[in-house]
Formats: sequence, structure tokens, C-alpha cells
Amino acid sequence: ILACLLLLIGCATPTAVEPGSGLDWVSRERVRPVTHLVVHHTAADLATSLRILSGKDPDRRVSCHYLVTDGPSPQVIPLVPEDRIAFHAGKSHWRGVENLNEVSIGIEIVHPDGDRSPYAEAQVALVGKLLRQLADRHGIDPRDIVAHSDVSPGRKHDPGRFFPWERLHRDHGVGLWPDAAKVAAHRDAELPDSRHLAALLRLLGYKVDASSPESVRLALTEFQRHWRPDKVDGRADRETVARLRALLAPR
Repeated sequence: ILACLLLLIGCATPTAVEPGSGLDWVSRERVRPVTHLVVHHTAADLATSLRILSGKDPDRRVSCHYLVTDGPSPQVIPLVPEDRIAFHAGKSHWRGVENLNEVSIGIEIVHPDGDRSPYAEAQVALVGKLLRQLADRHGIDPRDIVAHSDVSPGRKHDPGRFFPWERLHRDHGVGLWPDAAKVAAHRDAELPDSRHLAALLRLLGYKVDASSPESVRLALTEFQRHWRPDKVDGRADRETVARLRALLAPR
């Protein structure tokens, strides 16, 4: 069965979901266009991930559009057609958009914990190719290719600090990464207070309550997990803020 599901990237086309197939439990018709890509890790092995994300677990109503397998020769398994909503992001927000399930494609990567161990090179290359194809197909703004942790700060941490956003940006033109010259230009700037920092994080896309230091800390932590993975502590030092300001600078 698994062999029959393994398809090359780009070969999947929208298909009807038959009642009782399992996918009718974890997907529904999409009304709004796709504007975001959300990347996850499964924190489970392939067999468990496939069972849960394909609607075979009666206790978990979760799913994704694509599952990227692990192993020496990873593959992409299409699970939910792109013209249907999958239930992967949960309560979420990015750049003024609530409930990212409505407008996003969810990509799950079979990996135990992206905060604890790196992703395999072959898997990274395949994910980069998939994200590039999806971004081109749907005209996705680079600002809207994000981590699950970005859209749900404090609630989710995947795909983790070892997910190589910088390499995917360099090799596949996927997502955002701060320009080194712009970062250097902001390193000597005065550090912002909590409210100013919250405003900068909101401009990038995070949902932040400026009156709550904890809300600011959680958003900054997830910013670091994505854009400064060597320092994920929720503290606003000069390098972290310089990277944030560089991302907000005109492109």
C-alpha cells in the first residue's frame, strides 16, 4: 500500500475525496485560495505518521497535504488534495490571517524532533524542491512560507531549530532569510523596549500582545528558532534584533 502512495513531486493532482475513505474525516472543501505554506515535523516514525495523517486514527482529527518520508531515499506522499483543507495548523495566526488551515498547504516531515537532531541531506533537498514547486504553483509570498512554530508560538515548536531555513533559501529560493549586509547595518542600533519589540514582531507576522511580556518572549523565541537557531532563549540581544530588522527592511 505504501509503495502505491509514493509519487514524484508535482505529479499529484486534485482528486475527489470519497466518503468513508478516511480523508473525509480530516479534510473539507477549500473556499479561499492557498496563500501560505506551513512546515511541520511529525515527531513519529513513518508508519505512525502515515496512519494518523491519513485519517486512520479515530482519536485524532489531523492531516496534511504532503508527507515527506525519512530514510536514505525519501519520497513525497500526497495525502490530502491541494484543493481541500487539511487539519494541520490548529489555532494559528500569521500576518493578520487567523486559522491558517483555511489558506495553507501543510507539509509534514517524518522526523523525531527538529530541536534535537538535524535533518538528513536527502530529506532537506526533497523538501526544498517540494516547497519551491508549491510556492511557484500558488504564487506564495516568501514571507508566508513559515514554520508551525511561527504561526502558533508557545504551543508548537516544529519543525525545530535544526530545520535548515537558511540553506533552503540559498539553494531553492524558499522563504525569507536576512541579508548579511542588512544585519550588519543594524547591529549597533539601540535595543528596543518590549512594546517596540512587539511591534517589530507583529510587522513580520507574529501575533503578539504588547502588554504581555510572556507573549513577547514566546514570539521572540519562535523567531529565533526560525531565524537565529543558535540562540533560542527568548531574549532580545543585538544579533537577534538586527536579524529581525533586516527581515523587515525593504527588499
